[in-house]
Amino acid sequence: MSRSELNIEKELVEQFISGNEMAFELIFHQTKGKLKGFLKKMLPYGEDEESILQEIYLNLWASRKSINADKNFESYLFAIVRNMVTDVMRKRLHKQKHLEELYSQLKEEHENSLDTLAMVEYSELEKKIFELIEKLPEKRQLIFKLNRIDGLTYKEIARKLNVSENTVDLQIRSALSFLRNEMNHFLHILFCCF
Repeated sequence: MSRSELNIEKELVEQFISGNEMAFELIFHQTKGKLKGFLKKMLPYGEDEESILQEIYLNLWASRKSINADKNFESYLFAIVRNMVTDVMRKRLHKQKHLEELYSQLKEEHENSLDTLAMVEYSELEKKIFELIEKLPEKRQLIFKLNRIDGLTYKEIARKLNVSENTVDLQIRSALSFLRNEMNHFLHILFCCF
C-alpha cells in the first residue's frame, strides 16, 4: 500500500479530529480498501481482516484528539495498522508458546549470564525475533510462519504448498538454526555492553 495513493485532505482531517462523524465516514471509505488489501498480505493465515479493520478504525476514532493535522495523516494511519498487525502476530506467537521455548533455549545457552539476560526486556527479544523472521528467505519464512504462527502441522503445510514433509522439516530446521545463531549474536553484543 503506497502512501501516495491516499490523499486525505487536511481540512477533512481537521473536521475528523474535532469529532465530525461525516468526516470520519469519508476517511473510512477513502482508506478501507487499501487497508484491507494491506492486511490480507500481512496477516497470518486464518485471521479475520474485517474484524481487525474494525478495530483499526475504532482505535483511529478513539485517538483522534492526539492527531496533529499539520503532520502526515497517512503516516499516522499506517502506524496504527502496523501496530495492529504486530499485535496480532505477537498474540499468535504467544498462543503457540514458541517464543517462550526459544527464550528458554537462549537462557540455557547463556547460563553464566542469566543476570544480564534478565536485564533485557522480554519485548526487546520478541521484537528482535520478529525482525529476524522477516529476514528469512520468502519460502522459508512462509513455511516457518505457517508452522510456528498459524500452528499448521508439517503434513498440512506440505499439502498446502505442494511440497514434501522433508522439505518442510528442512526449512523449519534451517529457520530455527538461523534464529538461534542470530539471537546468540544479538545477546553476545548485549552482554558485552553490560
